[in-house]
Parts: sequence; structure tokens; C-alpha cells
Amino acid sequence: MKNKSFQIGLSLIEIMIALLIGAFLIGGVLQIFIGSKQTYRMQEGLSRLQENGRFALDFLARDIRMAGFLGCSSQATPTNKLNTSVLGTPNYFLYNSFDKAIEGFEASSPTAWTPSINAAITSPLGDSDVITIRRADDQGFTVTAHDANTSALTLDANATTAKLQSARFLTSASPPANHCAIAAISDCFTTAIFQVSAVTGNVLYHNTGATVVTGGAACVPDNLTNDLGRTYVNGQIYPINTISFFVRENPSNQPSLYRRVGSDGAEELVEGIEDMQILYGVDTDSDKTANYYVPADPALNWSNVVSVRITLTVRTIDGNLTTTGDGRIRRNFTSTIALRNRLP
Repeated sequence: MKNKSFQIGLSLIEIMIALLIGAFLIGGVLQIFIGSKQTYRMQEGLSRLQENGRFALDFLARDIRMAGFLGCSSQATPTNKLNTSVLGTPNYFLYNSFDKAIEGFEASSPTAWTPSINAAITSPLGDSDVITIRRADDQGFTVTAHDANTSALTLDANATTAKLQSARFLTSASPPANHCAIAAISDCFTTAIFQVSAVTGNVLYHNTGATVVTGGAACVPDNLTNDLGRTYVNGQIYPINTISFFVRENPSNQPSLYRRVGSDGAEELVEGIEDMQILYGVDTDSDKTANYYVPADPALNWSNVVSVRITLTVRTIDGNLTTTGDGRIRRNFTSTIALRNRLP
């Protein structure tokens, strides 16, 4: 009977060859996985970067284009009823009666701006510009009763507690208290600016020497007079805000676009905003079109500014996306924004 040969097991050489081939295959799979993951991270980072850039410009444009808005008579010179003579420099910046509807601060070094920034703008990143807008809020109410120039203002039924809080006429405390809001009241012919001294239901008061409901502290700057100059039945009343935009680091050490409204704390809007550079379009021939663009300057006549050109440098949140620098991708986003209330 003829013996048959059978292979039992593998030789060492065969095992080594098999391991080598397997290593090549696994290495290839890992390389594809790592490449795909890196591509995914890069695409995700770019998508988020573009989204952050668009969001940041949208936030800026929404307020900048409405600079100087005071209701239906934004082109008229408002009558100021505020006692601004008692204000120091920091407070005057917040309660400025809107003789500067827009105001810029050019970064002149990592630690300085021209003109010098106000203390209300907290911890901005150096070399990044700052912009301040003064405008009436989007939320307005109709005056249904105003018996005399010095009488309280009764608002329409839309003036609920929640909406008065949203418009910053009331604080968000429980129970809500008077926020000492600065307000503009307009009947499309004239406009008066005053401070709300007290709020009861949907009735606003504009007395002098009033105090906040809680704490007993006097409203600043207070009203110089409680006479608004005329009655405003069927007029519109809006809270007025001083809104500053600047770049600073968030608690995660990421540069972000921040906004501060009045004396409220600064709020983070969009992270990944590394730098903001601003030029102001100046109209020199009264045709409401910018003749040239310049950085912020103390000598600039802000009443001649009709548009703003903003360039944002936005970076990805994650690093290790490129082989250079800190591994982050950066893109510039530019937009030119017209000031609607200075258009013909």
C-alpha cells in the first residue's frame, strides 16, 4: 500500500510570510482609516468654521445696520430728558444720549486702542478692533394713554411682564423689578429720550429722583425733568441699548465674539473668532454713500459714517488639522454693512 504525504502545520517561513502579508494589509486598512478620519475632522472643522463666520457676521450686521434707530422718527434730532451732567466717563459711555449712534475703537497695539476703550468693554483681545452701536430695541410698545406731558405712560396689552423683561424694562429677578431702562418715545414727528423710573403692570413712569424697586439704589443718570414736552398717545416706546462687540477669550481659552448690552454682563456669541478688523465708510458729500473707508480715529466725525466694513478672522476649534503652526485652519470673512438710518 502506497503511503500518502500529509502537511501537518506550517513551517516558520510560511508563518513569517503570512504575518508580513497580514501586517501590510492591516497597515493599509489603518492608513485608510486614519486618512478618512483626518479628512472627516478637516471637513467638519471647515464646516463649523464657515458656520461660525456666517453667524458672527449676522450678529454684527443685525445691530450695526440699525445703529441710530429711534423709532419712526430716527432722522429727527431727539430731545434728551436725561440728567447726563451727573455721569462720570464710564457711565456716560453706557447712557450717552446717542449723539454717537456708532463708535469704533481701533487696536493700535496688543494693549491699546484708539481712542481708549471704555471700562464697560471688559478684557478684549489685543490687536482686535471694538465697535459700539446705540439703537432702540426691536421690541416696542404702543402708548394707549398719556394724559399730560408729565403723566405716566400706559402701554398696550402686549406689554406683558415677560415682554417687558425681554425688552429690559424689567429685570429677570423674581419678582421682577424696574431695570432703570433708557427709552425713546416717538410719534413720528418728535422723539424724547428718558429713563424709566418705575414700572407697575403695563404702566411706565418717568419721574425724577426715583429708586429701583429692590435695593433702594437710585436710577442712573435719572431724568433731568419728568416733562416729555408733549403727550405721546398712540406713539411708540422702545428701550435704547448701548451694544458693544469685541473679541475675547472664553473660559475654555478659545477666542470668541462677545456682545455687551448696556450694563449687563458680556455674553459669548460665537467661538473661534480670532480677530476683528473694522473700517468705517465716510460720506463727505452728503449723498449718503461712502467716499472712502478709514479706521476708527478720535478725529473722525461719526455722524458722517454711513457704512461699516468688517473682516473677521475665524479659526477652527480643534488643532492638528494641518502640519503648520498650531494645526488650525483660518479663514477671513468680510462684509460691508450699510447704516439704514443714514440712508436717504
